[in-house]
Amino acid sequence: MASSQFDQLTGRFLRAVRDAGGGLGAVCAACVRVLPVTRAAIVLEERDAGMQPWCASDEFARRVEFAQATAGEGPAVSAVAEGVPVLVADLGVDCEQWPGFAEALTVSAAGEPLCGAMFAVPLRLGSIRLGTVDLYRDVTGRPGSRLLSAALHIADLVTASLVLATGDEARQWAQPLSSRWIHQAAGMTSARRGIDIADAYACLRGYAFTHGISLVEVARRVVEREIRIEPE
Repeated sequence: MASSQFDQLTGRFLRAVRDAGGGLGAVCAACVRVLPVTRAAIVLEERDAGMQPWCASDEFARRVEFAQATAGEGPAVSAVAEGVPVLVADLGVDCEQWPGFAEALTVSAAGEPLCGAMFAVPLRLGSIRLGTVDLYRDVTGRPGSRLLSAALHIADLVTASLVLATGDEARQWAQPLSSRWIHQAAGMTSARRGIDIADAYACLRGYAFTHGISLVEVARRVVEREIRIEPE
């Protein structure tokens, strides 16, 4: 893409974020509005908890992101680790390299067909990797070079929005309730069982995977004292 095209894309994206009211949800909506994709999500790396979804544009994307968070692996996790976009041509058949994610994804789909492509684009600030923008298309196949270039540019804009947000804008980027549940549940599990916080997160993820429910649902039940994570 030429520099003038990047400038036009920047203007369209910023206007779309503003028109949608600003904040996380507006950024996801803007990605879908200015790129030829069907849905989008923003996933951020959290200490000890790993990659956690902070927003998703629809329920399908939300389920995929919760499956990644539950398994602790998937395209977004690999994209952050490798520092390059990770492309999945068909979510229904191309996830063998992440068996835990593939299994969690199948469970979360509850019998609905899994199809379409996904690509995870890292959010980077120099050598610091903050998370990813995950983009979805209903059609299968790898994105073309033009779409990938545009997605990389959007990821840079999202990174800048995240890092430079202040005041009311920063409050619109507040940690979502699902993420707060996970941290609170890990703290409760750590205190009750006398284990390190990193081990507590692993216990939550293990319980979720074993019982076929999402990590955030396990965390909610722990916080609301519906369940306790006992030693196996």
